[in-house]
Amino acid sequence: MACVRVCPVEAISVSGQTVEIVESGCIECGICVPSCHHEAIDVVGDLDLCRDAMETGNAVLLLPTEANVYFYPATPEQVLNACYAAGFAAVYYEQLGDELVARAYEQLLSSSSRRAWVRSTSPIVVNYCRTKLPELLPFLAPVATPSVALSRYVRNIEGEDARIVYAGVGAPGVNGDQEELDACLSFDELERLFVELDINPLDEPQTLSRIPPERRRHASMPGGLPRAVLEDSRQSSSRFRKERGLSSLAPIARAVLNDENALGFVDVLPFEGNLGHPAYGPPEDLYWRKEIADVLEPPRASAPVLIPEAEPDVSASFEPILDDHAMPDPAEVQRILDLIGTTPDGRMWNTGSCGHSTCLEFATAVARGRSTLALCPIYLSRQYERAARDALHDALTGAFTFRVLNERLDEELSRASRTGTSIALLFVDIDKFKPINDTYGHGTGNALLVGVSRILQEAVRSTDIVCRYGGDEFVLILVNPDRRGAGRVAEEIRAKTEAFTVPVEGENVGVTLSIGVAYHSGITRSNLTREELMAEADAALYVAKAQGGNTVHPAIGGQLVR
Repeated sequence: MACVRVCPVEAISVSGQTVEIVESGCIECGICVPSCHHEAIDVVGDLDLCRDAMETGNAVLLLPTEANVYFYPATPEQVLNACYAAGFAAVYYEQLGDELVARAYEQLLSSSSRRAWVRSTSPIVVNYCRTKLPELLPFLAPVATPSVALSRYVRNIEGEDARIVYAGVGAPGVNGDQEELDACLSFDELERLFVELDINPLDEPQTLSRIPPERRRHASMPGGLPRAVLEDSRQSSSRFRKERGLSSLAPIARAVLNDENALGFVDVLPFEGNLGHPAYGPPEDLYWRKEIADVLEPPRASAPVLIPEAEPDVSASFEPILDDHAMPDPAEVQRILDLIGTTPDGRMWNTGSCGHSTCLEFATAVARGRSTLALCPIYLSRQYERAARDALHDALTGAFTFRVLNERLDEELSRASRTGTSIALLFVDIDKFKPINDTYGHGTGNALLVGVSRILQEAVRSTDIVCRYGGDEFVLILVNPDRRGAGRVAEEIRAKTEAFTVPVEGENVGVTLSIGVAYHSGITRSNLTREELMAEADAALYVAKAQGGNTVHPAIGGQLVR
């Protein structure tokens, strides 16, 4: 798939009230509470629940706008087409949930302008208050999260038989109201579903065959706050306060308990909006993600976009979580300590940054469900480093990702222009791959993809790079080859793939390759762009396919690779 995700922490599995502890993961059941800006809890749903919902033919997908950033460079239209191709009966964007929540906030603030209120659209903030600061619960705005509000709205439109699936990076609710949703998926699980169904958003058409869902906003901002409130805050900052990070909640509690009228409305989130969630990647990429989101944001609607008769009650109430004193399993405590690890000289870290005085105390709290590994910056740092390495490679084939292809191709073209060296680009496509998937199943198709990827990687040098471009397409960058060398590599790959098979039910199944070769020399031509070189290789591939496949063809418009 042509999209990249960098998840700094292995997340959790939530199914209704059932909690599954994932190896190297966190514990989440609605009562585990993060307490630092490194929060990376994600709803890792149950793909089986999603598949069950889709089998009914009534599965409705709730899609946050961040999905368009996650699947970039696929367009919003291509992402929607991919969702429809996967079998979802309807798709609703979470902007509508923001609109519902914004309406509720407007009514709340207009009816009690002199009262202190704390924003409650983040389940992380609410669960922290329920566990650590129950004295703040009366000051939490009694409004549901946008995803829960949207699920109620969708049921009013689609009927009670609708099976609602939420895809996103954050837990959709509190007080156990995940039960308002039939399944929850993270974006990488949605991508996995696409892969299983042999769907690549980049291969989908740019135009929609169905009436598109409403993506525009009228009164809301991302996250559900009213636009008017944020605009008014510029002139009356004493009545509006913006806080980021859960460390601000304790001072807020002291302030409102001493003089609630002095604080006004407090906009508090654990990090800077959903795009600031660590599951999207390092914080230094935040403004790049925001830039992509701004480009993809549709124009604001001049009139309300909600269907009035379908608007639901979006109120919520928050109950405190009572502590229990059950002692955890010592083996579970030790497992958590092993995940945290030790300093280079073998000692426990005990940095205090998790809010506990010792690692043992912290591990005990995690084992009891009173904390989460997402609190531990040491653990998060290790998980992030591992995930960052993993994000460079396609999970199935081990080849590099589309993002790495773009970066390395730009680097090598720049080097070729500066130094007069050469670069060859091999565009590889598996011939008639879809019929194999349809006939023998995706398991066989995946085995063939893995085998072809291994052949490609064994054929190149350590300085070269093999990338998975799409479902059954790969791109190879050969650094400083001669023309004959590039042709020999392409022919070797073609021949070895032709001889490669996988056993399936008493027979052997194989594939062939079509390969388009583009060659560039920095001596004869400078300032060639990545898009131009890719277009040359793609044109050569087109000719190879037109010749019946199982063929290597050189670049069109350049010299033959012979």
